Amino acid sequence: MASTSLGSWLAEFCKRHDDFKNGTLPGKLMKSYMKGRHELCGIMLMAQRLGIEPGAVLRGALRVARAYQIEFGFPSGPATLTTFDLSTSGLSVVVTEPPATGTTLWMRLKVDSGADIVGRCQVVKIIPKQEGILMGVSFESLSADARDKLETVICDAIVTEIRSAQRPKRAAAH
Repeated sequence: MASTSLGSWLAEFCKRHDDFKNGTLPGKLMKSYMKGRHELCGIMLMAQRLGIEPGAVLRGALRVARAYQIEFGFPSGPATLTTFDLSTSGLSVVVTEPPATGTTLWMRLKVDSGADIVGRCQVVKIIPKQEGILMGVSFESLSADARDKLETVICDAIVTEIRSAQRPKRAAAH
């Protein structure tokens, strides 16, 4: 994506992402799109790390705040919840009664495209919050196809934010 400014590079990336999702990205552009996608996600991950307190564990994967329907197989029975945030390595949800840290669960995540990402996850953190308990899970052995779907969903969130930031701001009404 040989552009002269960051703004035009981002606009071109958004267009290529749309084409990729629609299956209309020409094969000759696939390599540069994927390279740009990984570079952009890497830069955003570095930005997320800047906000972490000294001494805290650094994020290993870019995380985006998005609400998707997820079904878990809790020991007490299946439960359908909504994600709080998500990455290619895991996600978090607000629950009322989480299983213990270390518990392995089955899950079925429904993403924008209507596709289901099915697999197993492990409860890795439980954080009390005002609105409930934030339960973080780490994915276990997701297929390459599932990881690609998650990466595309994360890029969708990035593209949405880029487009929102690039829209001309309306003048305040007097």
